[in-house]
Amino acid sequence: MNKPKGFFLTFEGPEASGKSSQIKLLEKYLKKNKIPFITTREPGGTKLSESLRNLILKVKESINVEEEILMLMAARSHHIENVIKPAMKNGKFVISDRFADSTFVYQGYVNKFGIQKAKNLHKKILDNYLPNKTFLFNLSTSMIISRLKNRKIKNKYDKLDKKFHDRVNTGYKIISNNRRFVKIDASQSIQSIHKTIIKHVNSLL
Repeated sequence: MNKPKGFFLTFEGPEASGKSSQIKLLEKYLKKNKIPFITTREPGGTKLSESLRNLILKVKESINVEEEILMLMAARSHHIENVIKPAMKNGKFVISDRFADSTFVYQGYVNKFGIQKAKNLHKKILDNYLPNKTFLFNLSTSMIISRLKNRKIKNKYDKLDKKFHDRVNTGYKIISNNRRFVKIDASQSIQSIHKTIIKHVNSLL
């Protein structure tokens, strides 16, 4: 009997768009239906990659965009080889909170490294490894700022201004013009969003 095929799903979007809540609901659904899965995140997913995450998100010394993007690529390479590919080989759903699209948007577009330059690096270093499906959460800047006010623990991106969040939204619009993306209106109710995600997940089974 053939092993079931693994699927790689990513959740993308601006800060406070509700990705984490939806990942938790999806985990409950997969557990209930006895569908094997793992949940991971970027930057992160392995001990080495989590160390790099701490440096990227919390470091007090300034690092330039080239240094940051190379650290992200190193973390991602380790993550793909040690977590994502082995789980896929075992027929599991891999659910990742962020992946390469975040780099294309945050470093490529917002921090002006260049989206195409970031994509070229991803092709060269990581053999253009991409998810099967990406749920992209869209949320207006005013709603992002309103939700962030209620966040107790903030990373460096949460603390930035309206212009930053506008650029993140624009970056995602630029990169998401392909069939891999499922666009989600993140202002909808939690249950409504969950139903949309489940419908797409079931279509993969």
